[in-house]
Amino acid sequence: MPYLVAAVAVVGLLCLVDLVLTLAVIRRLRVHTLRLAELAPTGAPMVQPGTTLGEFSATALGGETVSRAFFSGPSVVAVFSTECASCHERLPEFTSYLADTRPERVLAVVTGDPDGARQFTGELTSATVVVEPMGGPVSRALQVSRFPSFYLVDGDAVVVAADTAPGRLPASTRR
Repeated sequence: MPYLVAAVAVVGLLCLVDLVLTLAVIRRLRVHTLRLAELAPTGAPMVQPGTTLGEFSATALGGETVSRAFFSGPSVVAVFSTECASCHERLPEFTSYLADTRPERVLAVVTGDPDGARQFTGELTSATVVVEPMGGPVSRALQVSRFPSFYLVDGDAVVVAADTAPGRLPASTRR
């Protein structure tokens, strides 16, 4: 009888170890899935460098009207979505990029829920911020298909560079 109790205890312990290892593997797979989702292309490619932006008009949080004329000099543009986990992760990287490069003009576009946009607007104090619904006028002009999206635009409203990470943009918007 004592052998039977010991055998059941060993089998129970092995099952418990197996359960812990299985949960660790599942957790690790979730992390890898999120990383792969960031790397996988979604939708059409981003607007290509050399593309001239289309006409648009939007109202910034400060009340000023933002249009293609905003790009009278080198500019950095960021487009975030309130429903995008990567956008929340990239926001500190973007603010760090702005502090390092000090561009002349910064336009930040937050798409989605206006209440959810407050998380972004509090961090983007050095930018002209436009909050618009998904597929709004600025997003259409920039042909946004991925979030977050970051652009360098010259004084003629021509896209110089575009990427999904601000750290991969050139350090200067000047040609």
